[in-house]
Amino acid sequence: MNFIQSIRFRIIVACVFFSIVVSVCYTWVTFFGLKYNSDELFNWYLTQEAQVLLAQYQRAPQQDLSSMTSAQVRVTSEDKALATLAEYFPDPSVKARILRHQSLQDLDILGPVFTTAQGFTIYEFSARKKNIHVLKAAIEGGDLATHFYYFADVSGFVNYDNNSEKRILNKFINVLVVIFLLSLIIGFWLAKQVVSPLTRLASSVDADNYQQYQQNRGKYYNDEIGFLAKQIDRFVAKSHQMIEREKAFSRDVSHELRTPLATSRAAIELALAAPEGQQQHMAKFLNRAVRANADMSHLIETFLLLGKQEQDGEQHSQFDLHELVQCSMNKHDYLKRSPDIESVNLIAPSLMLVASKRYLAIVLDNLIRNAYQHTYQGQIVVSMKGSCIVVEDSGEGMVCSQAAAERHDNVLEKSGLGLSIVSRLCEKLGWQITIDSEREQGTAIIIDVTAAALPQ
Repeated sequence: MNFIQSIRFRIIVACVFFSIVVSVCYTWVTFFGLKYNSDELFNWYLTQEAQVLLAQYQRAPQQDLSSMTSAQVRVTSEDKALATLAEYFPDPSVKARILRHQSLQDLDILGPVFTTAQGFTIYEFSARKKNIHVLKAAIEGGDLATHFYYFADVSGFVNYDNNSEKRILNKFINVLVVIFLLSLIIGFWLAKQVVSPLTRLASSVDADNYQQYQQNRGKYYNDEIGFLAKQIDRFVAKSHQMIEREKAFSRDVSHELRTPLATSRAAIELALAAPEGQQQHMAKFLNRAVRANADMSHLIETFLLLGKQEQDGEQHSQFDLHELVQCSMNKHDYLKRSPDIESVNLIAPSLMLVASKRYLAIVLDNLIRNAYQHTYQGQIVVSMKGSCIVVEDSGEGMVCSQAAAERHDNVLEKSGLGLSIVSRLCEKLGWQITIDSEREQGTAIIIDVTAAALPQ
């Protein structure tokens, strides 16, 4: 069985895929949370420092607050705050864009905006690799047009953040490789544990006979596999019982039918030997009874062979094919519809064949019998071409179309019992049967016995 198409492989792939998806999702959530927390933490420190500076300003408005921090503090109007913000950007075009506006809220380089619990507003402005945070707070009791502004240049932190992201990404790739290997190992182990009951069940079902199946049958948990094993046990037991009944029936039929046939054949032979049986009128009927008895014996033997599951250890042997064909022709010569029908045995007298003689004799008997029954004039020819035995006649042909002849299931159903028996027997032996027939032109049956023809 192909490993890629197995249940084991699908379990491993599912385990690996699930581990990778969970790892990627967890990493993304963690990274997003860290980024969000770092922004929140930065804003918290910004707010705390602004609170201290704002309280200091309210106690001493004349004091220079910028000397108390590394950032820049302004208590001024919105337009002057815009002018201060423009000084952080060396690019003249950015400065011009800032100075064209009257409010920080209207700038096109504005990023996220946060409002703290104290009522402070924090703006983020980014342009040309410059990142400026501005905290704006109202002054209690002061002029409405004047606000407290805290400018923090965080552009220097950009490279630090990028380096951190690279290190985190490298760590994530390393961890992902480790997770992949661990999930692969766990997947193999899990697949082995899950599939092992199925493997044991498959090995027990693959047993050659019922006794071996019972020996290989294992114990399973009360789950889906256990339920399947119980159903298979029940099915195998029923099949075994049915096969045993069929074997007993075959043995009984073999004894009960062959005994009266042998008795009737002996009685007919005695009748033919009696003076009354020598009379032409009576001999005609007795000979017909002899042929009917022989046909019945032939059919019983054939059906019993077909009904057996195995071939009873039938061995291939070397025999004279010409003699076997001639014997079959002579045995069924009484079936000729006209004395003008010619039987031609083109098998070379020196041709020896290695095959199952017992089964091949049944196949030839049925094919030649069928040819005699459906031929009214012309020839019946048996020849050997390579490893194929060909039985041809110039009879009425099959009663269905040539297109259907290519699918000889339908042909066999409409052409009598003989070809049906031949088809089943060839299927049992692994021989290939080919039917070539035309209406009113005749039929050619080709049997490939895949055996070597040996010269004597």
